[in-house]
Amino acid sequence: MILRRTAAARIQELFRRRKEKKEMEELETQNIRKPTLKMVYKGHRNSRTMIKEANFWGSYYVISGSDCGHIFIWDRQTAELLMLLEADNHVVNCLQPHPFDPILASSGIDYDVKIWTPLEGIPTFDRKLAEEVISRNELMLEETRNTITVPASFMLRMLASLNHIRTDRLEGDRSEGSGQENEDDE
Repeated sequence: MILRRTAAARIQELFRRRKEKKEMEELETQNIRKPTLKMVYKGHRNSRTMIKEANFWGSYYVISGSDCGHIFIWDRQTAELLMLLEADNHVVNCLQPHPFDPILASSGIDYDVKIWTPLEGIPTFDRKLAEEVISRNELMLEETRNTITVPASFMLRMLASLNHIRTDRLEGDRSEGSGQENEDDE
């Protein structure tokens, strides 16, 4: 009887300590300040793939890839779209600015990495094309708002598991209906 109380007391002490630890962790998370939103950059689309990168490019620009296959370059201070580059036939996932030079590497679903550098003396930004791309992105985002994109590898694993379950059930049904009865049942 004494051993049971001791074990029960130890279990109660363990639960009490866990509860105190959890309460302390909750207090610590309440002390973390939520960062304030400083700027929102719009126009790009991220719905077909899981990861897009947004980066600072030097001191003046913010850049991001998009599911429309373009690179978006915004003014860091005003969030105004300054440039739109067609970089991939499908999706631009990764952008990596050079640490010192005005060079940008991009990659997407196409089988290549592209290197970008300003060669033209005068910027050639087609605002009308940019507005069309942004409108199309907004429409496609709205159309796919309730759609979840699942990686192909996950779908293949799930289908294989379902097939395995189905096969097991079919084999079980065949053995039950084969007329073979268990000798213990007789």
